[in-house]
Amino acid sequence: MREGRVVILLFFMAFTVVSLYAMRTVKRTGRVPLRRLPGLDAIDEAIGRVTEMGQPAAFVFGTGVLEGQQLAAFELLRYTAEQTAKYDARLIVCNPLPELQPIAEEIVQSSYRTAGKADNYRPEDVRYIASAALRAAVLGIFQRERVAANFMFGNYYHEAIIFAEAGNAVGAIQIAGTANLHQLPFFVASCDYTLIGEEIFAAGAYLSGNSTQLGFLIGQEVGKATAVVLIVLGTILACANQSFLANLLKK
Repeated sequence: MREGRVVILLFFMAFTVVSLYAMRTVKRTGRVPLRRLPGLDAIDEAIGRVTEMGQPAAFVFGTGVLEGQQLAAFELLRYTAEQTAKYDARLIVCNPLPELQPIAEEIVQSSYRTAGKADNYRPEDVRYIASAALRAAVLGIFQRERVAANFMFGNYYHEAIIFAEAGNAVGAIQIAGTANLHQLPFFVASCDYTLIGEEIFAAGAYLSGNSTQLGFLIGQEVGKATAVVLIVLGTILACANQSFLANLLKK
């Protein structure tokens, strides 16, 4: 029998129960049991700056493939589009993945429609740009449009520093987020605010208000807290030459 199978099964069952309970609680009460991330307030501040300056904002999706980070970025796009529609600001969306294009168009259009400003929606501002041309195209948009705010969320690689430095060159306020740890140092150094690691998923779940997303997010957080407690307790017991916890986790 492979070591740890029983413990893994028990942990999986426990965290599933916690997640399901959290989902039902959110659905029943309608309350979001998460604190609002400061990065969301930074988005509001950036939209205010865009409105004051009369210049557009840019929202640039990450590259790679369609995965969880891009789905979380959809909720951030929805929130950004709602704010720009509310204040009659212009939003330019740059998307390198063809499968994201119809979704991005619908999100932005519905945001303007919900705000009662459907006539302000400009289809040409939600742009599909092939990955090979994305870097040159985004830099050109920043220079021509003189964007006042730059939002970068999703699966970022080496283009992170290219876009961030281009935004700095035009004086844009910049907010970014990615779960790719190898790109976070560049965002932290170049942007005004960064959603670090899994904060992008937390922000997406918070903005969506979806009980399923929130429930599983809470389950993950409980799992992390449990792992930290076990690591600390195991370290203390190991220092005291007590191995019963280690033996228990091997079952």
